Amino acid sequence: MHNVISAIVIAALHGAVSVTAQACIAGTAQQIGGNWYCSEVKAITYSNFPGTGSYNKITNMDASTGQCISEKHSYTGSLAPLSEELSMHFRGPTFLKQLAVYYPDSGSKVKRSNPAHAHAHRHGQQHVHHAKRNHALAERAVGDMVVATIDGKVVSWANNYGGPGASPNTADARPVAPTTLATSFGTPSQAPSTTATPASSGPVNPFPQEEGSGGESGRWARQAYFNAEAGSSNGFTFLNHFGGTKGMPGTAEGGPAYVLPKPRWMITIALLMFIRFGASLSYASSDGKSAAASAQTLGNKMIEDDVEIIVMSDKTCEGDGFAGDSKLFMMEFSMPRTGKTGFNADMPGIWLLNAQIPLTSQYGTNPKCSCWTSGCGEFDLFEILDTGNFRCKSTLHMAPAGGSSDYFQRPEKSTIKAAVLFHGANQAAHIKILDNNQNFDESLAADVVQAMTKDDGNSGRSSVFRLASG
Repeated sequence: MHNVISAIVIAALHGAVSVTAQACIAGTAQQIGGNWYCSEVKAITYSNFPGTGSYNKITNMDASTGQCISEKHSYTGSLAPLSEELSMHFRGPTFLKQLAVYYPDSGSKVKRSNPAHAHAHRHGQQHVHHAKRNHALAERAVGDMVVATIDGKVVSWANNYGGPGASPNTADARPVAPTTLATSFGTPSQAPSTTATPASSGPVNPFPQEEGSGGESGRWARQAYFNAEAGSSNGFTFLNHFGGTKGMPGTAEGGPAYVLPKPRWMITIALLMFIRFGASLSYASSDGKSAAASAQTLGNKMIEDDVEIIVMSDKTCEGDGFAGDSKLFMMEFSMPRTGKTGFNADMPGIWLLNAQIPLTSQYGTNPKCSCWTSGCGEFDLFEILDTGNFRCKSTLHMAPAGGSSDYFQRPEKSTIKAAVLFHGANQAAHIKILDNNQNFDESLAADVVQAMTKDDGNSGRSSVFRLASG
């Protein structure tokens, strides 16, 4: 059995920004495969998010032409746009052992969907990525148009759910080298500057003491939990890019090419959608290598090379992923080396996406059909950028973007625990590897969450990447 890494990622995010240069320890900067790396760290903090900006929100997808229409969507406020619905993505070789999502305890339990997810499946709720019930609803307002690719068909409808206690809508319901200045939301490629100053000159705690507090009870409640060894999952749905049980695989960027049939008139609308939009999301089989007719629990085995699993909420008619200003993701995983070569081989990764990306087109060929190109949000947490590397990078892809050139050690053999906390009262994102004794309890005390934001005091083991507004 592979050894495991337990990671909790703590992030408090706040929107699109410009980035300032981050200094490396003198003599540590090196370029590998076109990416810059500085020092191994145990925590990376992204601070000073301004939380205002805009992106192009997809409002219509024409299956007959493969063309899309969008409109400018402005956002403001803490964590925006990453306070919107988010999905979790895991690319192999990764062994996901545990996964949990926490929210400040409001004193009441969030209603869960039935195990079959039937209602959600009909309405495309299981074919998207991020979101969280009540928190997400504020981002997807009543009357907003929702567009999704479901089982190879593009559908749209007006959202008429305003959250618990809200009156129903009377309208119709239709179905970088991180250490550089970035000028767009893409990954910077400039070399980092060097300095004799360590990555952290002291304890890093961008979160005020009171910001670790939970809701009314002062605790953080676990809203979703997966345990591979126990074969249990509650609150999650596991998806992949197969467009249904009869769909076509190989939709990952750069994946297997599809040879067009001859004569050209044999190309169907479904094939055109596949080429332009990419295959829609489908329930994943237990090994993630094929589609399933109903929701399955991810198996207790390694996700293989270049296999991508998308994890969404199993809530019905409330959202697809995990949204809100305050949320905590905890995960236990390893990234074994396989020695394989080829496209995406031996290149594990874990990241978050704005749910609108998989809702519409994550791996399509028409960039106008995805809000990613205009910066709706991606947060890379632990990603290997070239085959066989042992350095996991983190990067923010927004408008604009940036990422630290410091890195986490790839968890190949030893078990570690780490965290990602989104807290709306702060303008920072903190990723930290924790002590291996950290548990995935049903609730966490405020001081436990607060401790996740603090440096362990080891000089040079924490990195701060400051984002500059404007």
